[in-house]
Amino acid sequence: MIREIIEILENLKQKPSTEKVDHILLLEKIYSEYSNGMKELEPIAHFYLNGCDDLPTLKEKDLWNKSKFAEIRKDFVNAHSKLVEIIESTIRKIKSNEFDSFDYHLSRTDFLELIKSGKTTFEHIDLENIDLRNENLSGITFKNCFISADFRNADLSYTKFIKSNIKTCDFRNAYLTNGLMENVSFESTRFKGAKVDGFIFKDNHCHSVEGIGQIEFYDWIIET
Repeated sequence: MIREIIEILENLKQKPSTEKVDHILLLEKIYSEYSNGMKELEPIAHFYLNGCDDLPTLKEKDLWNKSKFAEIRKDFVNAHSKLVEIIESTIRKIKSNEFDSFDYHLSRTDFLELIKSGKTTFEHIDLENIDLRNENLSGITFKNCFISADFRNADLSYTKFIKSNIKTCDFRNAYLTNGLMENVSFESTRFKGAKVDGFIFKDNHCHSVEGIGQIEFYDWIIET
């Protein structure tokens, strides 16, 4: 999750005038993480509450007259340089934290040894570019993790992914029976052929789209 927050902060540094980033939507996410206990984000949360929380997001732009939309966001655009300063300071603070997940990378061998030893819960770990095909990972809980792995044909029954960043993962033909993915950010992830009886997909997001759940999973995600 730390990696995702850093990514959001970096995106917030882009100039609002380009309209390539929905700053208000991303600030809402940062405020949510602060409310959930990440105190390092307090300066940005205060910036958000100092007028930004009432501003429309880019996806609401069509609901406004063009000149009115620009006028109502003028103060935020003018204050963006101050936000960038706050972001730079916040990123340095996060990276200096001894519990920063960037310091907790697990190799394939180390991860599987922990599984064999009976460990079932993993928090703030980084599993990047790891081949876990055909492995038995049933009943594992991943929380606040960054995961980029090949899970094809793996047994992930009763396995939970919570508040994690799942990128370029491959779950094709995996067993996700009675598993859970909740409040995860997923991108370039494949599910086609996965066994999903009893699988719960809830309150997830992809890029700037939030609230992706069971309906979307069965409508299109499972065919990727």
